[in-house]
Amino acid sequence: MFIGRASVCFLSSYRETMSLYAPTYGSSGSKAFTRRLSTSFAPAYHHHLAHISSWPIVRRSFQDAAAAAATVPAPLTIPPFTLGRGHVCGVLAAVVGGGSSSSTGAYIPIRSHNHSYSRSSYSHSVHSVGSFRAAPTPRELGFRMPGEYERHAGTWMAFPYDPYLWRDEARPAQQQQVAIARAISQFEPVWMLADPKVYNVACDYFREVSGVEVIPVPTNDVWVRDWGPTCLVRDDPSTGDREVAAMHFDFNCYGSPAKMEHGLPPLLPDWSRDRAAGRSLPQLAGMRSFECPLHLEGGAVHSDGDGTIMVTEESVLHWSRNLELTQQQIENLLREYLGAERVIWLWKGMVGDEQGTNGHVDNVAAFAAPGTVLLAWSDDPVADPHLRTICQRNLEALQEQADARGRTMRVIKVPCPNPPLLVVPGDVNSLAAAAQAAGYNTCQPAGRRLPASYINSYIVNGGVVVPQFGGQHSRNDEEALVAFAGAFPDRKVVGIYSRELLLGGGNIHCLTQNLPAAAAKRSS
Repeated sequence: MFIGRASVCFLSSYRETMSLYAPTYGSSGSKAFTRRLSTSFAPAYHHHLAHISSWPIVRRSFQDAAAAAATVPAPLTIPPFTLGRGHVCGVLAAVVGGGSSSSTGAYIPIRSHNHSYSRSSYSHSVHSVGSFRAAPTPRELGFRMPGEYERHAGTWMAFPYDPYLWRDEARPAQQQQVAIARAISQFEPVWMLADPKVYNVACDYFREVSGVEVIPVPTNDVWVRDWGPTCLVRDDPSTGDREVAAMHFDFNCYGSPAKMEHGLPPLLPDWSRDRAAGRSLPQLAGMRSFECPLHLEGGAVHSDGDGTIMVTEESVLHWSRNLELTQQQIENLLREYLGAERVIWLWKGMVGDEQGTNGHVDNVAAFAAPGTVLLAWSDDPVADPHLRTICQRNLEALQEQADARGRTMRVIKVPCPNPPLLVVPGDVNSLAAAAQAAGYNTCQPAGRRLPASYINSYIVNGGVVVPQFGGQHSRNDEEALVAFAGAFPDRKVVGIYSRELLLGGGNIHCLTQNLPAAAAKRSS
């Protein structure tokens, strides 16, 4: 059996496997593989995908904007085997950080989002598959995660609708989501995914907005940054052409299966529509996809586009995500799947985010450019001592670690809202008790701290969209806009009030996912 250095190869559920291979690899071998993986739900899945793909608005929007690549690697060579009804292999055969192709490496299991975490069961599954040839990783193929400052083809967003997630039948959240989408559409196209339940409602909101197209795609929630595709690019320096591809983390709703095993409630009782929606987007855009075996979310990583990514220990090393992997193994996989050379580890994310994303980096630090980082900052030892400690330790981490090109980081401190934002009685969802009974763990009780940060902003073509909180934080809002204007002198900085969406646990960066432009131009 041959598996190259740090190469990964795995089999997941039929739906996920088909989303990765069936639309992409057209060889007779992969077709035979598809036929062998016939299960009871295959016809329904393919009907669903074909139905979405047939919508002219979907084909036109994504294909025109993405201009994605046609070159594809050889398919996996997999011996015949039988996959029983409803069975999920969920195996990963990997040499992580391994040496030569003949080196002895450890089998690393994938914890499927609905299945057991037992090492022994995965060991059995690995050996039952037999020998196969590993596909190359994105890094081996020359892909990298671009910086957000690089030019976009457009932005994906999703429309809020679930009354168990959003108060007052989600109307306040919808209005703020519309305002954010309108602001972004002044700079680049926006594709708003709307669950069929509220497709007509979303269309009514955007009927007069030429830069926003509403696309009917089933979703659970709005955090496209986390469950949507993390896009990669591969530039051809001789022609200036760029291939855009998608990379999917193994999204399991912020470690919900492991949390449930320990008696903790998941954020959502079901996240299957979000997971499927994220995988449908690159298919509709005609892009190839890569599956990363890490249980992570897009908001857990930030890239400078020049070989360096940032993460937090709190989130990426959280016990509910990838407990069977060491920090070094996780770092190796991040490098392979994001095309990175250097991983900078910050300590923690924002106070108030411990039970949500478990401290995503995109709420505390963001690359403005290679070598330049915007950092959430608080130095008030009385009003916010815990956040002060987090900010100082994150700053120390940035000062102690050079980037992939050996640069010492230039850090721009962006003050956090002070005093901290808290949930007030009027914010509480009147359906909180019913939501909890239905398996939701997202309703915020009065008095709870909100993970408010201006870093959770979004860089667009020629601009930056920054959260605003208003009221007693108006002075902080202005200070943040000044800081962003200094960091982005060639971009227009736009502030958007977004406190309602913060009640759901995230903000503007969490709500958006950028599709890179197919031209290898990095300026705005």
